[in-house]
Amino acid sequence: MLHALELENFKAFGKRARIPFAPITLIFGENSAGKSTILQALYLLKQTLENRETGALLLPRTENGVNLGSFQEMLFDHDLKRTLSIRVETKLDQEVAIEFSFKRPTLEEEVLLDQIGIYDGKSSKCLARFQPLGTTISPHEFWMRTVYLYHSHGLPLSKLAAVKCVWLTKAAEHWKSEFEWCKKNRNEILSEISDKRTGLAENLKHRTDMGDTDEQEHSSEEFQEDNKRIQERLNSLSEDFEFFSSDFDLETYISKGYEEKMNTVLGVQGFLPVGIVFDESNSWIAGPRYGTGFAIEQLAMAAGSALGRTLEALFPISPFRIPPERLYTFRGTTPQNVGYRGDLLPDLLSRRPELVEKANEWLKRLEIDYELEVKPVGADSGDLFQVRLIDTRRKERVSVSLLDVGFGISQLLPFIVQSLVPEKQIISIEQPEVHVHPKLQADLGDLLVEAIKKEPPEKQFIIETHSEHLILRLQRLVRKKEIKPEDVSVIYVSRRPEGAKAEPLRLDEDGDFIDDWPNGFFPERLREL
Repeated sequence: MLHALELENFKAFGKRARIPFAPITLIFGENSAGKSTILQALYLLKQTLENRETGALLLPRTENGVNLGSFQEMLFDHDLKRTLSIRVETKLDQEVAIEFSFKRPTLEEEVLLDQIGIYDGKSSKCLARFQPLGTTISPHEFWMRTVYLYHSHGLPLSKLAAVKCVWLTKAAEHWKSEFEWCKKNRNEILSEISDKRTGLAENLKHRTDMGDTDEQEHSSEEFQEDNKRIQERLNSLSEDFEFFSSDFDLETYISKGYEEKMNTVLGVQGFLPVGIVFDESNSWIAGPRYGTGFAIEQLAMAAGSALGRTLEALFPISPFRIPPERLYTFRGTTPQNVGYRGDLLPDLLSRRPELVEKANEWLKRLEIDYELEVKPVGADSGDLFQVRLIDTRRKERVSVSLLDVGFGISQLLPFIVQSLVPEKQIISIEQPEVHVHPKLQADLGDLLVEAIKKEPPEKQFIIETHSEHLILRLQRLVRKKEIKPEDVSVIYVSRRPEGAKAEPLRLDEDGDFIDDWPNGFFPERLREL
């Protein structure tokens, strides 16, 4: 689940803004205030990760996604001197946040990754910052395990970028648990160090013996450099053995761990940490040494993994869904969602009849007097089929095409069906109320509440809307105790000279607003009356 989003210098947002999410998040505001910017930040990260084989650090436009133009157009005031930052807080295995900063010094240069920050999701305090090393490492330099990691992540083996830790917290609360673990497991750690020292010493002796039989190899620069690295590692292990043999306290432990962790170098694909750790010489290390320090590299990987899984669960729906057709041809695959423009809805319904049944139940509950029907066209039509509606207001069942009923139904169906897909999902949509009458706008609140009732919720909704009726229904459901106030996050976005401002408007136990609605609550109604 998405917990919060922070934006700085991204489109309408100049000064840093924080947007808290809940199971149901409604984003209000005037036109061109920056409401869509919030959703577009998530879409930008999602489509970049889904198309990482392109090698693009950021992918602002794709054929089946959003089109945000150039990097300069994504910057607040289109000012290349600014740095674009996006921070995403997630709630999965643990509350952790990861922030990416990008810049493009000139139009002649490519977009650059400026910094990766890792944050505590509960306190929002920074734990570590990483900056690019400015080098790339080709695949042939990796051991087989590295290649396996890349294949297991489904990543291309074109090149690996590296980022190095440039700042690390010394706050005791982040080091204490590892410190206590090391104290408790001191004997095991010393035994592990001894085994590693013995293995490296034997390896060095074997290499030296081989070198004596082959003077040419022994004198090669690469051979000598490898021996030097092994000797340095032996010296480091001896220092570790001496340290863990001593009666170290938390302060000295933090000092030692801090020095080691500041050498942490992570492999990144695009902007996402992918699980490969290097020392400064780019030799591969399997994770942190003996648990010293708090495992910032593992936390960075966890944050990157949580973001990847969260974006994978995000299903955006465009503000305008494509018009229906009279006939459809099965594409040959079973989609997992209705598609950004609702273009996959027919295939989804044809392959999952249980969704047709659920959708019809909700059409009835929403008092939409139609039932969905998916039927093949002719006996020998192959993959040709229709998605039609049965008019339930008539005594006789009358089948009509989606093209022959009001446009609002075809616009609303993708959202209804996506909400009924049983998998865990984050569904975002702009203006679901388009072409929908007021009562139905309010009734959509019942659909949202029903979808989040499981504990923990399997659905999360992020909705950009202008619908007064939808928020009034949710307020009513809070008052009736069908949902809690914290289940709803209402964000009002307004435009300021320094950029868009996102103001959370809290609800109390009675469904009333604790915070004043900017400029009054939909004052146009009172003004017109």
